[in-house]
Amino acid sequence: MPHSTTFLRTLIPLVLLTITGLAQAQTPTTSQASAQSYPTQPIKIVIPFAPGGSSDIVGRVFGQYLADFTKQAVVADNKAGGNGIIGTQYVKAAAPDGYTLELTTNTTHAANVSLYKKLPYDAMKDFEHIGMFGLSASVAVVAKDSKIKSIADLVAYAKANPDKVFYGYYNSASQMTAALFSVRTGAPMTGVPYKAISNATTDLLGGQLQVLFMEYLPALPQIKGGNVLPLGVTAGKRYKAWPQVPAIAESYPGYEIGFHLGLAAPAGTPAPVINKLHGWLTQALADPAFKQRLDDLGMDPVAMSREDYRAYSAKEITRWAEFVKASGVEPQ
Repeated sequence: MPHSTTFLRTLIPLVLLTITGLAQAQTPTTSQASAQSYPTQPIKIVIPFAPGGSSDIVGRVFGQYLADFTKQAVVADNKAGGNGIIGTQYVKAAAPDGYTLELTTNTTHAANVSLYKKLPYDAMKDFEHIGMFGLSASVAVVAKDSKIKSIADLVAYAKANPDKVFYGYYNSASQMTAALFSVRTGAPMTGVPYKAISNATTDLLGGQLQVLFMEYLPALPQIKGGNVLPLGVTAGKRYKAWPQVPAIAESYPGYEIGFHLGLAAPAGTPAPVINKLHGWLTQALADPAFKQRLDDLGMDPVAMSREDYRAYSAKEITRWAEFVKASGVEPQ
């Protein structure tokens, strides 16, 4: 009997271990099961800037499509502040379950890497880069009653009045386009930071600012409404909606700067969830109505594989580092 008892004591743990192993092999883990059924609750898209800008509008438009795809509510949540850092930190710290996403920009995931000495997140390692929406650029605008009527006028006025030309900025696109313009043209201009594009626009119309470099999307209604006069676009070629507005590069070859918008999730979000999200984004970009909506908003739709988009995102960090260095803007 003692020998039998010893044998049983040895055998029972082995049997239990075998049974447990078989159960694990045949039953999907909790995370796998949840990924397969994803989504089962509302999804939040964090927009790291105030309402009214390109990221806000594109995020809300895509949210409508995502809600149709998933049959779940999709909430756009503006968390502005710190040049997009506050909202991006929020997403970094969120549960990696696919229910908190971020509408990313060249500001949050490229320029900030060079604009800040101690950025509280790693633009690549702390996020799963899902895909891109598209590319766009900006336009230099002045108030409708301004005496400045062209890029040449702006340069001449700034040189004649080196302490009287102020531009507002509310993200890296609005800051770098103006700062690089100042360096490239030799036109002295002083930047004034704003938390939101709406505040900067108000001061432009009120005469506190002389020029504002706005993305196409928020500039469209301002130009259409006659509130501002467009001087030149920052893309390498003219924008089809305003064929009469020259590219700044026509006067200053080599001056060209645009931006992109994308979608990301916290690092560690299950691959099946990320793949589903990428698939829905790809579906949206293939939808003629969605593509037309982006086109109407001043954005060229661009569909990429996840691998290509991740590589693109890494290259953008290098590209914006060059912009920051050329502009002379000191990291904070």
